[in-house]
Amino acid sequence: MLKKTVISFLAVWALAVLICGFLAYFVTSHNDDGMCDGLGRSLYEAPIIARIFLGQERMWTGWSWFIGDMVIFWGSAAAIIGIYNYLDSK
Repeated sequence: MLKKTVISFLAVWALAVLICGFLAYFVTSHNDDGMCDGLGRSLYEAPIIARIFLGQERMWTGWSWFIGDMVIFWGSAAAIIGIYNYLDSK
C-alpha cells in the first residue's frame, strides 16, 4: 500500500515538474512590464552564448533562473528515479 502511494506521489511530482518546465520554456505572454514566461517571470534578450542553445529569437529570464531551473529539473529527475529504483529493489 505504501509503495503504491509513494509511486503515485512520484508520478504527480514528475508531472508537476514537466508542466512547470513547459510553462517556463515554451509559453510566453505580454504584460505591463513587457514579455514574461508562463510562470510570470520577466523575459530579457538572451546573451550570445545562450542563443547558441536556445535559438536566435529566444528570450530568457537570466542566468540565475536558468541555473535554478536546471537544478530543479535534473535534481527532481534524479530524485524520482532514485526513489523509484529504491522502491523497486525492495
